[in-house]
Amino acid sequence: MSCVPWKGDKAKSGSEFQEPLPAHIYHEKQRRELCALHALNNVFQDAGAFTREALQEIFQRLSPNTLVTPHKKNMLGNGNYDVNVIMAALQTKGYEAVWWDKRR
Repeated sequence: MSCVPWKGDKAKSGSEFQEPLPAHIYHEKQRRELCALHALNNVFQDAGAFTREALQEIFQRLSPNTLVTPHKKNMLGNGNYDVNVIMAALQTKGYEAVWWDKRR
């Protein structure tokens, strides 16, 4: 995953320091109920980081042999995966999400 450079401020020597801005920021617009897929691809800045099929495989691994599951909000195969699928998808790329609950 590449990091997106940002405009820096003055360096310690007093000279102007600016990193180049990216030529293009990748953004997938949401279509249907595939918000988890689009969010993951946007984070990784790559249309092929995850596919619908890859998320479906993760979903099946989390809930094998079930039609009704807490990890998917519908049974039609339209997407709409919950945060557990997103967290498992990140782990396949060597990343993790830190769960934060403001009530704590």
